[in-house]
Amino acid sequence: MGYDLSITRDSVWTGRPGRGLTLEEWFDVIQRDDELCFVPSADPRKYPSCDGEWLAHPHPEKAPHGTFFSWCGGNIIYKYPDEHQMLKMVQISRKLNAIVIGDNGERYDLDEHGKLVVDESGPAPQPGAVAYGIGCNPCANFTKAMAASGTQDGLMFYQWYLGLVTAINAVRYQDGKPVMTFSLTPEFVREDQIFLVQYCQDHPDRLFHRAALALVQLRQARCGS
Repeated sequence: MGYDLSITRDSVWTGRPGRGLTLEEWFDVIQRDDELCFVPSADPRKYPSCDGEWLAHPHPEKAPHGTFFSWCGGNIIYKYPDEHQMLKMVQISRKLNAIVIGDNGERYDLDEHGKLVVDESGPAPQPGAVAYGIGCNPCANFTKAMAASGTQDGLMFYQWYLGLVTAINAVRYQDGKPVMTFSLTPEFVREDQIFLVQYCQDHPDRLFHRAALALVQLRQARCGS
């Protein structure tokens, strides 16, 4: 499934209200930063350009998957970033009053010495947000449910996650943002469940709600929004 980092202002991840990133803001960053340039779009008739290339990577030949920033659903995505690219993403995020988030909800930032630091505590809780139902169980309970054969408990957790996506979509639609649309094929659901199991095995004491939010972040990073 790979690993992506996202520059975002989505309130789900920042924990603060406000509007998301706009393409105009991203264009302004590219135009003002001499280290960035525009990359022509694959569909120039509709969008002449929406992505950017970083020209100042110290070792571009060693970059695992190139030096390109992709615009996707109101976020700026970098696929398989190395440490140099992570540092650049944090620098860009500060210009946009945004944050840098990984696939598992971990936040990337710089300390006072300019060194990259990672906060793995997960997405910040939004003021006043309250979760109910099976999603309030510890991740360890989900892991046990998935390991048990002949029960529907694992499916109940996944249905709760889909309810969370529905609620997020309702808010996004009301705010005029693009909603997330998924093709729930068996392969897609299986990939979701593998992610949730891995997250919960790594963080058994966290609430399943946190695992579900991390999966939403992953799907948004995959241009699902």
